[in-house]
Amino acid sequence: VGYVQTPRGLRTLATVWAQNLDADIKRRMYKNWMTSKKKAFSKYAERFDDKSKRSVKRDLERIKKYAVVVRVLCATQIRKLKLRQHKAHVMEIQVNGGSIAEKVEWAHSKFE
Repeated sequence: VGYVQTPRGLRTLATVWAQNLDADIKRRMYKNWMTSKKKAFSKYAERFDDKSKRSVKRDLERIKKYAVVVRVLCATQIRKLKLRQHKAHVMEIQVNGGSIAEKVEWAHSKFE
């Protein structure tokens, strides 16, 4: 997630997700997973084509050019704990150190 500085504070510039998201992360996007059609992020995969107008590379370049703060969205692997819960916990962690381009490249290299 890239943020730009405005007079009222930080504003989201762009958010780039990984191409393949675990079902536990998708569960977090729904109130009731069992009755849903499970369509979250189904159209987002089209952004990984370079031909599309809103490609992932375009968003990464915009973050490198305009962003002031770079943060990473991280999720737990809750199924490995053998608990009843299946929804992953999602949190946002700020990336510090280096230039903005280095931060974006590091975050992009950590995609699964």
